[in-house]
Amino acid sequence: MTQKQKPAIIIGGGLSGLSAAKRLKEAGVPIILLEGRDRLGGRVHTVDIAGNQASWVELGPFWIEDHLTNPAYHLLRDIGAQVHQIDIGPSTLRIYDQLSARWLGWIATLWAFLKVTWNFSRLGKLRSNTSKFNNLGERIDIVIGKRPKREFLYLFKIFLEGLNGGRTYETHQNLLSDDLWEFNKPEEKSQVLISGGFRLLVELLRDSLFADEVMLNQTVSRISIQQDPSVQPPVKVETADGKIFEGSHVIVTVPLGVLKAGTITFDPPLPTSKQDVIERIGFGSIEKVVMTFKNAFWRRNPQKQDHFFSIPDPIASHGSFLDVSTSSGTGPGSPTTPCLASVFGPPKAAWVAENPEAAVQEVLSELQMMFPDTYEPPVATATSNWTVSPFSGGCYPYTSVDTQPGDFIKFAEPTHDGRVLFAGDTCAEGVALGYVEGAMAAGERAADAIIATVADSQWGN
Repeated sequence: MTQKQKPAIIIGGGLSGLSAAKRLKEAGVPIILLEGRDRLGGRVHTVDIAGNQASWVELGPFWIEDHLTNPAYHLLRDIGAQVHQIDIGPSTLRIYDQLSARWLGWIATLWAFLKVTWNFSRLGKLRSNTSKFNNLGERIDIVIGKRPKREFLYLFKIFLEGLNGGRTYETHQNLLSDDLWEFNKPEEKSQVLISGGFRLLVELLRDSLFADEVMLNQTVSRISIQQDPSVQPPVKVETADGKIFEGSHVIVTVPLGVLKAGTITFDPPLPTSKQDVIERIGFGSIEKVVMTFKNAFWRRNPQKQDHFFSIPDPIASHGSFLDVSTSSGTGPGSPTTPCLASVFGPPKAAWVAENPEAAVQEVLSELQMMFPDTYEPPVATATSNWTVSPFSGGCYPYTSVDTQPGDFIKFAEPTHDGRVLFAGDTCAEGVALGYVEGAMAAGERAADAIIATVADSQWGN
């Protein structure tokens, strides 16, 4: 590469942007990475709640799916990171019903899980393609009947809304189809937590870059593309404070929520077909309240992981409590502390983001209600705010009622004669939608497209 070559500009310092930057740099393509926040990682954000190096908890994605075949895990394994199996099922989870103010028995819990997992399975009633319903919520209503048990309805909601971030009545009726969508579904053979969190992956990718290649606190407001190929530079990126960066290409890795908000102006504008796709794909809302305690007062066995659900009245997709204590240390042999994460799906997630202190108090009141004899106040707490952050505008992409098969491929397609490329967890062709490994793969694909263009240009010269 010559010194005169303009850099590829990467907008967004999440795992997709970092993966693109690493791939480009390895190929000798100069880069500039612009991130609006004061940190890297994007929606991957591991926090040390108590500041003691023993209370690391995820405010973003929790775990790695199917870790033995997952590229993200392979990177972490190579640096000696430690993972812990997380099992969320009837053997490790209890259900409390706020309406009756009692814990469900083991048999009732087991039956509820069996009923839900059966309908999610390939033999269940939610996997086949149909045109009978307007949305997934209507379809679930038929499956569970007119007067379902509260735990049945809750589990359907928490496993769908609490993972995808979209309300079931706003989700495509064929979300669970095996052959309709271009993205893959995790096989769910394993789910593992990372000791020290996904921050280790962020740091690993960050360390492959020079300090002057990464610029924080840079809120991009405009991307301009020269329509005349003879005019240089081909790409200009402008920030909110007036800085201008010149490059050969730009990779846009910002979350779908940012594109929906329209805070970045494209000149010339994005094609109408791209704008339509951005509008059709859903972008969900999930928030967390995370806590660390002196003692794991919720556990039946002090040495064993113990999760629990608290069914609210009326039923909604919040009240799930995950015991994430085993991964709260920095790595193998490091000290850990008792940690809980309470997850909020829509619509309550937006309230959590806007009212973090009230959300913490509500969660602590629930814990006191469920464990009146053993409850103790937390040592420290933290909350996420993805829904209201201008750098995310939500949490995960999902198939809304308007989403069409092929939309995720169209979202990933470059525009402006290949000068503007897209990456991130919404570019879900052949990978899982909304997952870390999919975002990383999308960043690498966009980088490879630029590398091929540069190689062709050099060969032609």
